[in-house]
Formats: sequence, C-alpha cells, structure tokens
Amino acid sequence: MARSVTVRVPATSANLGPGFDALGVALDWAGEITLSEVPSPVEPAGSMERLALMAATALFAQAGEPMPPLAAEYRGDMPIGRGLGMSAAAFAGGVVAANEFVTRAAIEDLIPLAFKLEGHGDNIIPTLLGGFCVVADDDDGPVWCRIEPPADLRLALFVPDFDMPTHESRERLPKSLTRGQAVHNIARAALVVAAITQHRYNLLGTATQDILHQPARATLFPAMLPALEAARKAGAHGAYLSGGGSTLAAFVTDRAESVAGAMREAAAAHGISGVTRVVSLSPRGTEVVTTVGAR
Repeated sequence: MARSVTVRVPATSANLGPGFDALGVALDWAGEITLSEVPSPVEPAGSMERLALMAATALFAQAGEPMPPLAAEYRGDMPIGRGLGMSAAAFAGGVVAANEFVTRAAIEDLIPLAFKLEGHGDNIIPTLLGGFCVVADDDDGPVWCRIEPPADLRLALFVPDFDMPTHESRERLPKSLTRGQAVHNIARAALVVAAITQHRYNLLGTATQDILHQPARATLFPAMLPALEAARKAGAHGAYLSGGGSTLAAFVTDRAESVAGAMREAAAAHGISGVTRVVSLSPRGTEVVTTVGAR
C-alpha cells in the first residue's frame, strides 16, 4: 500500500501593525496538504506543492534517511501572495507531513528547520503551533512565546484582487529609523500584546499604529490607508496590513461584516476590488488529519 499523509495548515496574519517580524496569529481559515508516495517523481502542480516538497526533502535530509518519490497536493481556498502566510503554510505542511514518514518528532522540534526554510518566524511559528505568537530571532535560532488567542476577538479581512509579493514590498522599507521612530513601534508592539492578553481591545486603535513598514508599502497600495481608516470608523478596534499585504485586517468584536464592507467600499473608491471574510483567531496549528501506511 502506498503511503500518504494529509495535514491541515492554517493561514496566519503577521506584524499586527507595529510588530514587524515579531507578532503573528493563526486564523480559522485552513487548507490541506497531502504527501503521497508514488512510483516515480512528479512535477509539482503549483507553488504550494513545490514548497511542500522542498520542506519534505529538507526533513528527510536532516533525519539522514533517503526520501522516496513523493507527490504533493494542496487543497484549499487560501489566496497566495496576499499576506496570509501561504509560504509558511506550505513549508509547515511539508515538514509535518514528511515527519510522519520519518521520526514523528514533536511539532516544537520541527520549528528550527521550518524557520530556516521560511525565514519569517511571525508566520511559521503560529502556522505550526496555532495561537497568538511573539517571536524573536536570536543568534541560536527563533525564540517564541505562544499565547492562547481570545475567543471573543476576530479579524475582518479585505482580500484585494492583486498580490504583493513580500520580497518586492520589503524593498520599499526604510534602511534606518530615528530613535523616536523606533520607540514608537516598540511601544505599540508591546501594547498589542498587552491589549490582546488583557482583553483591553480599546487600546488596539493606538496599538496597531505603525511607521516602519505600512507607510512604505502604501506606495504600492494607495487604497490601503483610506481603507484602514474606514475600518476604524466602522467600528474596528484597530486595523493593519496583514504581513506584506495585500490583505487588510481589522480587529473586531462586533459589526464584523460592516467593518469588512467599509474596507471593501473604501478600496473600491480607489479602483481596487476584492473579497471580504471574517475569521476567528485560531488556537489550532498544523495538524495531521490522516495517515495511510506511514510509520
């Protein structure tokens, strides 16, 4: 019997405004990645499959075991290139699925390899562990703290009909900051953590303010700042650009559809179309769904 493993992988939202490369949360929006043993190598059907196989190859190499010919398949409706952590989902799916063929190590033990592959701890760690994560890249690798996400806080999303590849938007970021600018973002990133953990959502309007990456990325997405302001006026506690974009995210406890609609209308006024979705913050990370014949 040919072996196969299917895993569930969540989308993630990173930065949360000022927490550049440091804050991320798993979302209740997920897809599935399957690795299946096949008679001979199969060309990946798309970027998700290609990254999943790259991750599987790295896991087998780390374990010192030969990798059999594997095919990867991604199933889901999470959009690629929209700032929702799809590369992290692919790498996490590939590593966790391949782990079932090899050592069945604990998820936490897979983080160093997954982080090395993906490069962004604020996406890959909540993708693997679920929840709200604070991440620091130390000399010896990522250091993180996972926090159980509040059940009453959700995100209203506006997903534009265009992508913003992370590497391109990062090229727009400033090379240096003044001390005042650094303090601005440090204080607000800390306030995001305090507001969420203490359920003081009235602080999120200030907490999600950013001057490090969002103004620069707004040059690629002129509708961004007006749409975020529309979200706040419609009742969002705070709003921000998810990851490197182009998805806009707004923290809500009520009026979620109105907030999402306000972002969509503001973007449309600037010639940008897209879709809306309301999601919960999810405690679930990457999970094995089914295994056939694996160890």
